[in-house]
Amino acid sequence: MNANRTIAWSLHLALCAALLIVQAGPVAAQPAKAPAAKAQSQKTQPADDKNVTWKLAGREGECVPLEILSKKGPAYSDIKSPKELADKLKANGHQAEMKEFKAGLRPAVEVRAPSAGIHVMFVRQEYCNVKPPAIEKK
Repeated sequence: MNANRTIAWSLHLALCAALLIVQAGPVAAQPAKAPAAKAQSQKTQPADDKNVTWKLAGREGECVPLEILSKKGPAYSDIKSPKELADKLKANGHQAEMKEFKAGLRPAVEVRAPSAGIHVMFVRQEYCNVKPPAIEKK
């Protein structure tokens, strides 16, 4: 009889220990989670910053001078920033949208006005020489 009590007591202790471990989670030490780092280490200037020199993003990743906008009309030949272009388009009666893209290697600002036939991406000049990372072939 004593042996049965000892076995029952051992099973009871084992079950209680198992329940405690399941409820409390694993006892092993885990490293504390660090707060999530911001996606961008440096702050990008907004699209209306006057101290930034802007270029247009070309088709193959190169940068194109803003003077190319003069092909859309002489009113667009003196544009220096995405904000100026959006304001000029609105002044000419077009519905212009401006959207900032801050992720990736080259933050950019998109200006789109379908009624004027304009859809361009502005890139800050310091990002014009940044090449995308090479894709490794496996």
